[in-house]
Amino acid sequence: MSEHSSTALAELQRRIGYRFTNQTLLVTALTTSSYTQEHPEIANYQELEFLGDRVISLIIAEHLFAQGSLDEGKMTFLKAEIERNEQLAAFGEQLGLTVFIRATEPHVEISAKVVADVFEAICGAIYWDSGEAAGMSAVKQFLKQFDLFARLQERLATEEAFLPVRNQFENRFREVYRRNPEIKFTYESQGEAHQMEWRIEQCAIKDPATGDFVDLEGVRSGQWFKSKKDAETDVLMQAHEYMAKRAWRLNAVAAL
Repeated sequence: MSEHSSTALAELQRRIGYRFTNQTLLVTALTTSSYTQEHPEIANYQELEFLGDRVISLIIAEHLFAQGSLDEGKMTFLKAEIERNEQLAAFGEQLGLTVFIRATEPHVEISAKVVADVFEAICGAIYWDSGEAAGMSAVKQFLKQFDLFARLQERLATEEAFLPVRNQFENRFREVYRRNPEIKFTYESQGEAHQMEWRIEQCAIKDPATGDFVDLEGVRSGQWFKSKKDAETDVLMQAHEYMAKRAWRLNAVAAL
């Protein structure tokens, strides 16, 4: 969508459940960097996405802290799970957000990461539009339609959820293969030495039956991380889902 009609903006605000005083904030939240490369006079969502990410994180942290029984490790795990790009993109798709995004590429080619970023930008826009005093409440109300807090409560009731992701993956692998998994990551890095960021381009697991490493196709980082450990955690969450869909059979992975 190159331009947003008043009708389209009204429809999106109806879906969001929030009416913007400053409509420009919503338009900015929907505008990608690819679009502003061709239209440099127009602002994109990046600053609002940064703000929205922090607002969502604080809301989740407050909710978990209010439970009174979580340690820092459990809180960190639950926050990371809810804030995954795939999860936020799913929330965005629930809104039908893709058709409202202003980008140069066709809507069908807009990536899940961009949808997740725009979702965060909308949260940032709601917060800023509402004002500091009311901003958190307005974003919380918006997030309720995605059963965010119910999801957290479900995970709180699941003891296994609080094991580190690597332990969850290793435990399940041992149940199937009676040995620890050998996992190989292919890393990429960027930035200066004191501000290095990491992502994983490939994840492979050694098949105990053949001794060959089997590539988990499509299991890779969707963003940059501040440490290798954070990048590995993100990819291992994907790997767990990937293997579960294939009944943890590496020969089935290799055959695809």
